[in-house]
Amino acid sequence: MKKTVSVNIKGMNFLIEEEAYECLKQYMDKLAHVLKNDKGGKEIIEDIELRIAELCTAKLNDRKQVIDTDDIKSILDTLGDPSQFIDEDKPTNEDSFHSTKDQKQSSDEKRLFRDLENASIAGVCSGIANYLNIDVVIVRAIFLVIFFFGGFGLPMYFILWIVIPKANTTIDKLRMRGKPITVDSVREEVESAAEKVTKESKSFFSRIKNEENIGKRLSNIINFLIAALGIGMICFAIFVLIMFLIFGFGGMQIIPVQSESGFLSLPQLGSLVLNNSSDYTWAWWGLTIAIFSGVLFILLLGVKLLFRIQNRWSRISLGLLFTSGITGSIMCFVIGAKTGRDFSIEGEIEREVGQIYSSEIQLIGHPSRFKASSEFNIKSNGRYGLIGIQGKNIVESGIHLEYKLSKDTLFHVYQNFSAHSHSHKHALNKAKNIKHSISIQNSEVHLNTFFSYPKSDKLRDQEVYIVIEIPEGKNVRVGNQLIRLGSEEFHEEINTNESTEDGYLNSDGKYEHWD
Repeated sequence: MKKTVSVNIKGMNFLIEEEAYECLKQYMDKLAHVLKNDKGGKEIIEDIELRIAELCTAKLNDRKQVIDTDDIKSILDTLGDPSQFIDEDKPTNEDSFHSTKDQKQSSDEKRLFRDLENASIAGVCSGIANYLNIDVVIVRAIFLVIFFFGGFGLPMYFILWIVIPKANTTIDKLRMRGKPITVDSVREEVESAAEKVTKESKSFFSRIKNEENIGKRLSNIINFLIAALGIGMICFAIFVLIMFLIFGFGGMQIIPVQSESGFLSLPQLGSLVLNNSSDYTWAWWGLTIAIFSGVLFILLLGVKLLFRIQNRWSRISLGLLFTSGITGSIMCFVIGAKTGRDFSIEGEIEREVGQIYSSEIQLIGHPSRFKASSEFNIKSNGRYGLIGIQGKNIVESGIHLEYKLSKDTLFHVYQNFSAHSHSHKHALNKAKNIKHSISIQNSEVHLNTFFSYPKSDKLRDQEVYIVIEIPEGKNVRVGNQLIRLGSEEFHEEINTNESTEDGYLNSDGKYEHWD
């Protein structure tokens, strides 16, 4: 009968004979004494304890629950004698025998781990290379070939990344390389890791010294770029300010329109779009505040970057300019939203111009012309720009043509006006104010390619449509174009169930077919 004790080794409890415990305790005390001056001594002792716990676990089974003295001696014999580290003499023949024995034992315990120390991504390739004892370049090349030609290299890599454990401890690293797990090998691995860290630290500080000179050069380049940016911002701010003073306050006419005075200025165009003088005033002040604040903000920021001004007043000034710029933008947005309401509802009116009984009618567009003098016939119509202004009226060009299938044998011609506003009533009033001339002479429909409306109605997407209902089998001729509905003989076939915008007469009376 032998006395046993309970021992906790690295979190695992074992029942060990008292004599075996004393033997193990003497070994660990001796190991601690030998490694007391080593920098990695504590780590080596922890790894050795973990290895002892693994070997003790391997000695136990269902029939054996106690570690005896022979088991401990066998384990310590495997780990090696700590006293051999006191000198650096070559091992004796007996030590060589133990080393060979350990190497043989370790080869059976070789396992696959991910090698994070030599990893490019997750250490899968380097771990496989250690396990197969081949160059890691070969493994990586194989993975690249599988990735590009097999298509499953990347999924395989991720699966192995998840399945293969990483080598965390010193013992894991020894197992990964197939080395014997002894005190000697553990100490060698720890010292190697410490030496690697030292080299990396020296390399790191060397890079820092080299990077200081590079940092100075980069700092000079950055300073130059900041100064160039500041100069650019100053020039841009001055340019925008001059342009706004010329075209905004100077009233320079740059908007191409047809009017007695030629082009329009930006303020004059704004008065044709905004609802009333109050909206115009608010929009003008909002735009002025926003542009001046933005220009001064960019100008001050450029000066700040160029001369490296770092004081409280510059920051406060930038904040105030930013706030005023936002305020001006909000004012413009509110007026813009208010003006945008006038485009939300469409008003449309229509009247029948007349009916024509004929096998074919002809559409003739007449551009507006000035009155001819007694000596010359004026050939040009004076059309240029976006819109035209004649006295108190806005003049636009372009007439839309729609074709429908007539329900009888007559041609029916309708004149359709549309406009937009914030209410249907106002939209209808604006549509009724549109002026456009059209007349029927025998089988000819004469229509002006221009239409007008009062400037007080503002620009509200006013449009003129001429709707022509064509009897089946009969034609409408517009220049060289021939339109017929309900027949496949002609190139133009229009859905008889829908009204389709099919043509357009531009300002000079030329017809454009729209598919």
